[in-house]
Amino acid sequence: MLAAVGGVVLAGCAAGGARPEPGSVVVRDKGYRVTVPAGWEPIPSHEADVALRQAALGAGLMAHGTCEGKTPRRTLPVLVRHLRFGLRDVEGLDQTPVVLAGRPGVRSRFTARLDGMPVAVGAVTLDGGRCVYDLVVVAPPERQAAVAADFERFAQSFELTSERAP
Repeated sequence: MLAAVGGVVLAGCAAGGARPEPGSVVVRDKGYRVTVPAGWEPIPSHEADVALRQAALGAGLMAHGTCEGKTPRRTLPVLVRHLRFGLRDVEGLDQTPVVLAGRPGVRSRFTARLDGMPVAVGAVTLDGGRCVYDLVVVAPPERQAAVAADFERFAQSFELTSERAP
């Protein structure tokens, strides 16, 4: 999952096109909504429900829900480790409890190497009952501060909807 956004960081400015106006994206089958921050453009992804990039900064944002049809059995700390799969040299791991949209979660921050490139990662993993939700930002470490406010707006925009599939 993180590789989807990491690929955005490494791909840079591959595709052009008009930038959408900031707005809400509803993922009905997983029962949530997020808002696209100004200056971010959607990109195709098979790994994430919502994948966005900020080409000028080489950064990516993503939102993804994993819904197994029943309550996930793994604890949040175990689920959070999944974000680090495929990464090397993980350092500075900081994890703190968080409540977002009324759901318990874990906020993570760390640096690592993805395909040999250094990246800074920020993530919020939420226990949504039937689903586990990940909100992630990946950027070159020197640009982490430039995307921090956008990631915070993106994460704070997360809300569960009543449009969930059964």
